[in-house]
Amino acid sequence: MRKISAALGFIVLVSCELLGDGVPRKEQLVKKEMESINWNDVDRYPLFDGCDETKNKEIQKHCFETTFISHLLDTLQKQKMVVHKSLHDTVNVQLLIDQQGVLSIISIEKSEQVQKQIPQLDSIITQSLTTLPTLYPALKRDIPVATKLNLPIVLKVD
Repeated sequence: MRKISAALGFIVLVSCELLGDGVPRKEQLVKKEMESINWNDVDRYPLFDGCDETKNKEIQKHCFETTFISHLLDTLQKQKMVVHKSLHDTVNVQLLIDQQGVLSIISIEKSEQVQKQIPQLDSIITQSLTTLPTLYPALKRDIPVATKLNLPIVLKVD
């Protein structure tokens, strides 16, 4: 009689332990999910009014960039600027769009030639931000997130 109860007790202990290991813990699931997320990519790009949120990210990115650059070019064309030499250069504007869709400039990188010929360029770019259309933030898993962008602007003045 002793042999049977000892064997039965061992089977119960083994099967309970197997069940415990087979069920993933909440912490393990969360950790695994967090590791699988690419935090350097967004699900939806920041969008201006008029950009289609149902399109893929490349189209959204293109819409954002063209809207921003078109707005900036309109602002530049309204300014009375005199350039004494031809100018073919690229200005890199680093932008931050926060979780509420507020856009701010992190930095404007330009060559000395651009700085000498268009010294008011920084203030023109900053001024153009005040009249941009409504901007909606990027989304990651349907949650608004801040995004940093580098926007190259090619200047060609002949």
